[in-house]
Amino acid sequence: MTLTIKAVNPLDHVEEIKRLFVDNERPDFPEFFDRAYPTYVRAGGVSWVGRDAGGRVVMHVACFPQRFRFGARDVVGGLLVNALVARSHRSFFPAQALFKITKHDARVRGDLDFLYTDPNDQAKAVLNVCGFTQVGTLGRYVLLLGDRRWLADRAIGLAHAARRIARRGAPLQARSAKDVSAGDFEAPTGDSPRLRPYHGGVRYAARLMGYPTSLDWWFTLQQNGDRGPPRRAGLLVRGPDSSGVAVLHAVRRDPGVPLGRLLPDVVATLRGQGGTRLQIWTLVDSLFAGELWQTGFVLRDRAAPIVAAALTAAGETVLRSPNLWEITSLDCDR
Repeated sequence: MTLTIKAVNPLDHVEEIKRLFVDNERPDFPEFFDRAYPTYVRAGGVSWVGRDAGGRVVMHVACFPQRFRFGARDVVGGLLVNALVARSHRSFFPAQALFKITKHDARVRGDLDFLYTDPNDQAKAVLNVCGFTQVGTLGRYVLLLGDRRWLADRAIGLAHAARRIARRGAPLQARSAKDVSAGDFEAPTGDSPRLRPYHGGVRYAARLMGYPTSLDWWFTLQQNGDRGPPRRAGLLVRGPDSSGVAVLHAVRRDPGVPLGRLLPDVVATLRGQGGTRLQIWTLVDSLFAGELWQTGFVLRDRAAPIVAAALTAAGETVLRSPNLWEITSLDCDR
């Protein structure tokens, strides 16, 4: 089996890459490509494509650089996304060759500290052979907001009301994402040992279809006496949808602001909008997951492993400290 694998600018091979996904039962991919790839390519994103003897694209994986603040330093992770091998070549060795070359080229480019992704079981087996190790598990945490049954809803409401009364400080403001500059929360603030991502409007627009929509809300905490941008804390929530489910996509805050200080106002607003569940994905057993548990979130399922490979000494330090990762599904290939 003859294969040629090389790094390319995916924007120069749009139709070939889209065809690979559509022909292999991923009809949703073209929309995501158009929404996300131009933004990520401008930020240094690249694809690797594998061609068969006839020149047809039969394999693909992309790497999107993701910037993080880790303690007192900045590090860059390369998020591997949209890995796909055509059914005609779906065996161990073609996939191994793809990931092996991807890892080598990522190391050579010199601006990435580590690679990471949340693969399915088949891809994980190949990545393990290529030197990737599991650093943790992405889990879905759910907070019960309400219930369609009156009596159960009243009990849940009383429990949340008690938490809100116990919470001290100024209330959070619920603002439509259409009226908020996501750049206000782009850089992590304050001193913290945790691994915290940089975010911005382009990240949200790339990862969340249609952002900002009428279901996207920022819950912001203003500094005392500060009339400028509300940078002390901002929580991005999408929903609730017609089934009552809302998703917490981003938690941006000063390290001194506990999660329990922020959530009661979010809960009250979502309950008023008919919300019954608030969910978030993050790394199981991390300090952030512990905070979620303390505020009433429950781990419902383990969604995917997080596997990674260090490319620099700084990357090795990051991978040795998964308990410090403060990420959400926004920072993963979900």
